[in-house]
Amino acid sequence: MLDLEERNRGVRLVLLVGVALGLGNLAYVLLASPRHIAIDYRVYHLAGTVALEGGNFYTAVPEGLPGYFHYVYPPITVLGFAPLALLGGETVGFAAHTIETVLVGLGAAWLLVRYIERVGGGRLPWLDRGLIGAFVVGSVHSMSSLLFGQVNHHLVAALVVGFVALDADRETLAGVAFGFAAFLKVFPAAVGLWLLRRRAWRAIAAAVGFALAGFAAGLAVFGPELTVAYVERAIVPRFSPDAFAGGLDPEATYLTIRRPISVLLPTVDPTLYGLLAALVLAPPVAYLYRTIEDREDRLVSITGTMAAILVFFPSFPLYFVILYFPLIPLLYLLERGRPRRLLLAGALVASIAIRYDDLETGFEMAGFAPGLLETVVRPVLTFATPGLVGVLVILGGCLLQRRHTHGPQFALRK
Repeated sequence: MLDLEERNRGVRLVLLVGVALGLGNLAYVLLASPRHIAIDYRVYHLAGTVALEGGNFYTAVPEGLPGYFHYVYPPITVLGFAPLALLGGETVGFAAHTIETVLVGLGAAWLLVRYIERVGGGRLPWLDRGLIGAFVVGSVHSMSSLLFGQVNHHLVAALVVGFVALDADRETLAGVAFGFAAFLKVFPAAVGLWLLRRRAWRAIAAAVGFALAGFAAGLAVFGPELTVAYVERAIVPRFSPDAFAGGLDPEATYLTIRRPISVLLPTVDPTLYGLLAALVLAPPVAYLYRTIEDREDRLVSITGTMAAILVFFPSFPLYFVILYFPLIPLLYLLERGRPRRLLLAGALVASIAIRYDDLETGFEMAGFAPGLLETVVRPVLTFATPGLVGVLVILGGCLLQRRHTHGPQFALRK
């Protein structure tokens, strides 16, 4: 049995800092930027309303918002928001959506707790259970999704269900869960790399089948016109490299290894940055995939996979949530040692969500001279953000752990 109580102080710190920063984010939005509350839900609500009226919900933009605030999910998914639109105004719909989101997040946290207790062979104290629940629902990585009315808690829940089901050899359920995540957000389809390594053929078939069924349902209900609109207005813009031309601006919020690549190679065609990112990330992932014989091998390999996915794509910091499984279980289940310390440090650093424009505002309010900001901070944040550094440290912890596989620092039940 694992002595979880002895080793969970560092994890508690990580979770507590994440929750505290999430509450800070909540206070900032409520006091300084209340107009951003429900900003994404307004898009979903309008899309549901337009869909009920038989219109094109991909061209519908809420009043007062920029043109890029439009619906970006596959056509059939709008039926999930149509009932909220029927409830009445945006305020009522947002309240219902928020309650649902919290419940989904708590469900994902419950699965994480059950997994940790089952694998570790010990019961987590209520303090840790509460911290895990609070972290999943309202940490600095989750709070923006909650405030803006997004669906990233649903993405977390789907990924947790998928990985937990796969660990229990329930491949069909795992495939459906992964298929839902990929169908909703596209980039989680890269989890297929892990499914291929695991040789989880039934899971792959279920995931592909779910996605195909979802697109077929969209075609049947809304016709080909809206499916084409989804591809043109939602899929194609996600893969545009224009923002990276000449080096990514420090005010851009992207969390991706393409940032330092674009700074180091500003004259390279931006369309090649994706290939260069793949060349950088492929060797560490391949190293982690050498063996997946035991559960600890698999947990470390999954963590590295999800970290690589996160920094390969032009992701936003709030997508750090895709690391909740297996990072949270791994932090509890990994014995003391340098790899665990790196994972803890990476998780802490990744919680520091700093944007250059926010620092500019803070310096102005404090009356500080902008010289230090321009000469030191700007070049640093141009090259790498704390979120990127944190994720890369997590990946480094996985690589270091792989060197010591089956060493005394593991105490997972096989």
